[in-house]
Amino acid sequence: MSNSSDENILSEKKFIQIIKDVHLIEAKYETIKFKKEKEAKAILQNDYDSVFNLYSITYDDFQKTLKYYSLENEKLELIYTQALEEIKKENSKLN
Repeated sequence: MSNSSDENILSEKKFIQIIKDVHLIEAKYETIKFKKEKEAKAILQNDYDSVFNLYSITYDDFQKTLKYYSLENEKLELIYTQALEEIKKENSKLN
């Protein structure tokens, strides 16, 4: 019998990539929202949809996984740390 709470929980590796992408689209939103708030919200929603489509997940999968890892002691913090490290690595390649 499968444990229903683990249903649709994304692997740490996949979730790190998603968190990284979500962090980047939220940063993009923050930079454009002051100029054009309505357009920024539409772009943000579109970007979220793109990320979820890219990883073949739903918003619900994302929320369940976020909750799952937040209940595991310090797991979510580690995931965010790794995601931010990957962003730093990518930025250093661009510069």
